[in-house]
Amino acid sequence: MFTSKSIFLLIAIIVLLAIAWNTDISTVYIFFVIVFVMFVLSFAHLYFNTPDIEFKRDVMDTAYEDDILNVKISMKNKRVISSYFFEIVDTFTGAPPEEQGKSLFVLDIKAKQTRKINYVTNCYKRGLWKIGPVLLVSQDALGFFKSKKTLSVVSEILVYPSLFKIFSFPPLASGSVSWMGVETANISGDSHEFFGIREYQTGDAMSRIHWPSSARHGKLVVKQFERNAVQEATIIFDLKKGHDIGVGRETTLEYAVKIAGSAAKYLLNEGALVQMIAYGKKNSIMIPFGKGQSHMYKIFEKLAVVQADGDMTLVEALEEASFIAPHRSTVITIMLDNDMRALSSLIQFKVKSIKLIIIVLSTSTFGQGDEGEYLDIEAAKKFDEGLANLEAYVYRISKGDDLEKAFEPV
Repeated sequence: MFTSKSIFLLIAIIVLLAIAWNTDISTVYIFFVIVFVMFVLSFAHLYFNTPDIEFKRDVMDTAYEDDILNVKISMKNKRVISSYFFEIVDTFTGAPPEEQGKSLFVLDIKAKQTRKINYVTNCYKRGLWKIGPVLLVSQDALGFFKSKKTLSVVSEILVYPSLFKIFSFPPLASGSVSWMGVETANISGDSHEFFGIREYQTGDAMSRIHWPSSARHGKLVVKQFERNAVQEATIIFDLKKGHDIGVGRETTLEYAVKIAGSAAKYLLNEGALVQMIAYGKKNSIMIPFGKGQSHMYKIFEKLAVVQADGDMTLVEALEEASFIAPHRSTVITIMLDNDMRALSSLIQFKVKSIKLIIIVLSTSTFGQGDEGEYLDIEAAKKFDEGLANLEAYVYRISKGDDLEKAFEPV
């Protein structure tokens, strides 16, 4: 409550009182009274002007990086007297570092009045962030005393990673799964071949009933088809601690997350089945195959919070993926250009006739990693030879690249 001004004023009161007491000079007594009254009135003004506010905040639950967030505030003065000139500081940890405390000044709020205030802030970085608590700051007219009160009004917002537009992507491998005679959503490029028959089930289309077999068996039988052109993509990237190189939003992890999310969105919009694997410590991603908007946002929710805090290497993640990636599917790997072991591990997917798409992040352009691994000329040559042996489709990404252009068709 006390400020440097009020402490100085209090010292002045004590000094004036001591001088007046010892000298009995009336002028000093007058100064003492003036300063003492100023001290008391300032304290009283602060006491009666300290607001008692009921605070509510209205804000969206989700956003993307770089979105402008509109925060709506409703304040109700619970006191029977008005309050004047106080400050509201609303904290948003997901804003840019220099803008995380939003300061708003309120000139006055009448007794029992409700006022609404809006402010905007920027969603700087992906993550699950808190908005709040709220700090109310008030002071007397002369600035001798200051009061601070914290209101535990906290909102949460999930900020998805920013995405970029992918206009085309290398063709995925096409596998096949049983259609089972049940109507499902169409995928562009599907083709169907007769596979067999089975007993009718609720929901089967009447057009799929095989009438000769139904007559012969005395019950409804439907034709079973095989869908030949299903496309399945497994996206894998690294969350091992120490493998996140760079600062702020310009790190290998942030690029990997952005690329993984953008690729997943593109493939899901094209009708492919997508699964994603990334092993962290606190927030791993193990999302099985799915399709559609709900599956896409399930992926975005996971990508919003992952951190490079895991113990598993990309090699171990690829080993796990080799058991769940189907034959004749596609594996999309986002990796560092100094991870020779992961590059060697990718060869196992060729045995299963799995198509490889590899996004290579140039570590030297992002900075020094925790493990201090750099590619010398000889190691870079071996890495390039290993890529060539995989017969994969390769994207090379450096810090500062325009990702939309990097994924444009050649």
